[in-house]
Amino acid sequence: MNHNHKLIEFLKIRLANPLTGLDSQKLMAPTTPKDFFRTFKPTETAQKSAVLILLINNSEDFDILFTLRSKNISHSGQISFPGGRCDLGESAEQTALRETFEETGIKSNSITLLGRLTDLFVPPSDNIITPVVGYMDKIINVTQNSDEVEEIFFVPLKKLISSEHRKIEQWNFNGINVNVPLWDIHPTTPLWGATAMITSELVELCKELYKK
Repeated sequence: MNHNHKLIEFLKIRLANPLTGLDSQKLMAPTTPKDFFRTFKPTETAQKSAVLILLINNSEDFDILFTLRSKNISHSGQISFPGGRCDLGESAEQTALRETFEETGIKSNSITLLGRLTDLFVPPSDNIITPVVGYMDKIINVTQNSDEVEEIFFVPLKKLISSEHRKIEQWNFNGINVNVPLWDIHPTTPLWGATAMITSELVELCKELYKK
């Protein structure tokens, strides 16, 4: 079994067992000198959403698909995963696959689902996001939905596992200095916030395999 197949088999089993959850998510959560600069407890009005973390085999490693959100939608100009709010009666998996097709043109039947990561509450949008993990052996083509997506790009998993591209910067939010963990993996836009927190859990799980 080659390295890539080992990771897929590992994730199938690992995602079905207790996850690292908030401990891993908090590694990429913005902080002030006193506490985290966000709440993790969902509100009673929070709505369900789902995203797809898509691993793509590049023969030597896996690439992860990210999107840069269009200026026409909320959280514009930020790096995200394909995803959105769940329609009535939809499972997280159905939402993640539907939104991925709508945003990137990647058909659901070409994606193998591996499981879910830990839900994450996002205060600004009042959403509870369920991250769904899937993989593909290769991508034939991608069709960008310009109404929702400004750019589709791919980041090697090993780049995210390496500490070389992880930084902490101090940003100012409404007069408050906040330490923001981020990955420097795009020419113009940092990977931070909810997407980075979700990514962090996947990275920490993958590290378990690589440490063996």
